[in-house]
Amino acid sequence: MRLLPQFLTLIQRWRPCFADYRTHRRAVGFALSLLVCLGRRTISRAICAQQRQFQSWASDYKLFSLCRWSPRSLFDVVLNLALGLVPTTQPVVIALDDTITRKTGHRIPNASTLRDPLSPPYHTNLVWALRFIQAVLLICPIDGIGAARAIPVAFNLAPPVPKPKKKKTPVNASVGSNANTDAKLKKVDKKPTDPEWKQYYQMRRQQGLSAQGALLIQEIRSRLDAIADFTQRILWVVVDASYCNLTVLSRLAERTVLIGRTRKDIHLSALPEAQSGPGRRRFYGKDLGTPEQMRKDDSLPWQHTTIFAAGRSHQLRYKSIGPVLWRRGAQRRALRLIIIAPLAYHAHGHRLYRQPAYLLVSDPAADVVQVLQAYFYRWEIEVDQKEEKDLLGVGQAQVWSKQAVSHQPAFHVASYAMLLLAAIQCFGLNSTTALSRLPHWRIPKPPLRLSAAQLIARLRSELELLDTSHSSFRRPPSSDFPRAALEKQIGMKIPVTIRAILDSAWT
Repeated sequence: MRLLPQFLTLIQRWRPCFADYRTHRRAVGFALSLLVCLGRRTISRAICAQQRQFQSWASDYKLFSLCRWSPRSLFDVVLNLALGLVPTTQPVVIALDDTITRKTGHRIPNASTLRDPLSPPYHTNLVWALRFIQAVLLICPIDGIGAARAIPVAFNLAPPVPKPKKKKTPVNASVGSNANTDAKLKKVDKKPTDPEWKQYYQMRRQQGLSAQGALLIQEIRSRLDAIADFTQRILWVVVDASYCNLTVLSRLAERTVLIGRTRKDIHLSALPEAQSGPGRRRFYGKDLGTPEQMRKDDSLPWQHTTIFAAGRSHQLRYKSIGPVLWRRGAQRRALRLIIIAPLAYHAHGHRLYRQPAYLLVSDPAADVVQVLQAYFYRWEIEVDQKEEKDLLGVGQAQVWSKQAVSHQPAFHVASYAMLLLAAIQCFGLNSTTALSRLPHWRIPKPPLRLSAAQLIARLRSELELLDTSHSSFRRPPSSDFPRAALEKQIGMKIPVTIRAILDSAWT
């Protein structure tokens, strides 16, 4: 099966998301051109890849800045298609994480100064960027052996709450070298009693990163409830320590389980013992100490299991303690603590160990082995974000409209999700049958699945085959790849040609 026809067929399911068929056709052209064009993924380069650089480009920019369509409607189509690939014996596993896209324009709406995640541990750097929260659906193998695929199902703009500006008060100039100046401005430090700062702290609790993550989890749960076959399915949400806190745990919806990494120094308690007679009821039992202390406690035995991570199976040691209570982070909600022993690895002839991990599960009755495998599968969202920013150029489009700033990156990520779904339907979850000839240095360790770079190369080669089979004078049009039948199926001409991609590479 060809990848290009399957991708274009899936894109046709976006037709109800747009009010006009012409807007949908324009969206199909951008979905394909933003994937296969060369260089920076800007709007102008995508226009050139569609051979429309000599026409008015106003409608192309208005697709993202003025047209009334919702990114959620695009991801709803992606979610409905991806849920059909989830085995019925497994829970629905969602991974959640935030990412930034660097910017240079200081008039871009919602752009702000954020912490650079690539900063060294001994020095925090700041960057001017936009922040997004991304959710992916993990398509896991049925037998549990092999890598998972992360299909993006949400990409929401998540700007930070703006801080109030520091007040400045005039100070009389002192006699000396600066005596000729009229006044100086002295910054006043923030005070907890200031009403502006009180309002800021309140808004940060209501609209901060954790609050926006909790809102996205509730939104995904409601989207599952709208599908008849998934109303009663359990939703697992795997997060890092940024979302494992009271803000998220207190807002979990029904049939939703949070699996989050936590710190090693939190204080946990046991469940209270049964009480009889008069007196105040206890909500918390005896103090269990910190996760780090439990890891070093020899009275708690280690257990062993096998998990798949980093391309192969690993023997994993872990401790499972539960139910426990986290007074500051979850209040009276019962949790399960899972302690993962450091994994050993060899580097430069030495045997080294990674850092231990501590997980909290909001459902103490959840299967521990499945929880561990879901946590290690969460790494796939990091792979998605690297491919989206480094390979696909998400966030490189130079848009300044308030709507376009949020809609264009989400549209780009939704197109990437459709490409992954088309690849799974064509070649399977972890298949390499469509690989082209590998370089000599890749032969000793061949890839275990098709990467996004290989899928894009496949799209370009099929576009080239489509062009040559249509315009060649030496041979008749190929029956293996009929252009007329494909254009009739999608109801429009193929908007992108390989010649236009090469001609626009210099722009």
